[in-house]
Amino acid sequence: MIAQGKKVYKLGLGQSPFPVPTPVAEALKKYAHIKDYLPVKGLYELREAVKKYYQKSQGVEFEVENIIIGPGSKELMFISQLVMYSELPLPSPSWVSYAPQAKILGRKVSWLETKKEYDWLLGSEVLEHYCKSNPNTSKVMILNYLNNPTGKTYNEEQLKEIAEVAKKYGVIVIPDEIYGELHHEGEHVSIAKFYPEGTIISSGLSKWCGAGGWRLGTFAIPKECSWLADKMASVASETFTSVSAPIQYASIRAFEFDDEIMDYLRRSRKILKTLSSYIYDNFKNVCIETPLADGTFTIYPIFQI
Repeated sequence: MIAQGKKVYKLGLGQSPFPVPTPVAEALKKYAHIKDYLPVKGLYELREAVKKYYQKSQGVEFEVENIIIGPGSKELMFISQLVMYSELPLPSPSWVSYAPQAKILGRKVSWLETKKEYDWLLGSEVLEHYCKSNPNTSKVMILNYLNNPTGKTYNEEQLKEIAEVAKKYGVIVIPDEIYGELHHEGEHVSIAKFYPEGTIISSGLSKWCGAGGWRLGTFAIPKECSWLADKMASVASETFTSVSAPIQYASIRAFEFDDEIMDYLRRSRKILKTLSSYIYDNFKNVCIETPLADGTFTIYPIFQI
């Protein structure tokens, strides 16, 4: 239809509308000639840059050896589920690939209810009820926020409460923070600040850096779970081997978060906030309910028949 000149509105695959930041794109040109296989866990200098990013942005510490670079965070999510043999409690709504990945691997998925009046966010009491009802299973919960599809996020108090319950019952939490830097006010907070020993941060370049097709994801694993980094690396060595070398070298520039990158982010957030408010107001005018997003470029309209 597009080839025929027809207008098509794409409401599916979430892709950043912005170009890759110029200095990052220039870095890719600089390193385009590099053709070597890199270490399975990723280029050391890039993992060090990721480590420094989390130190600076969230005040949390990771060891370089426990940071893994993968071909998109989706692949790292899949491998982590493969090696952990755990049940997957999953707040609903969540991004569409978590549950199918678990089912491919034969893992049990348990949906955790959220409600419209609480902006479709997980309440700590819901997690506690689930844990009490399932005392004899190991659990890995993927906590997707800023949330796709709703665009909503958790405040510090909510994260502290969820962290307290997760710690109490030994639930490993994988916060999917791929949209974190697209918080409209630049105020994303990681649950790792409140539960560092049991939190594995998943992120990457696809959303905030406009680089979905670059396929670069990151996992930051606490030292208490260093065994997981090694097991994931073992699987990676037999599957994707390593992420494209030029992409990894260029990504070091992205994670520097200097004035140029921060200016790019400020402009991106301003545009996304304006668009989000515009869509929210127009939906409201025609009686379509939707939460007012805290960030991202996703909208969650609720159509009632």
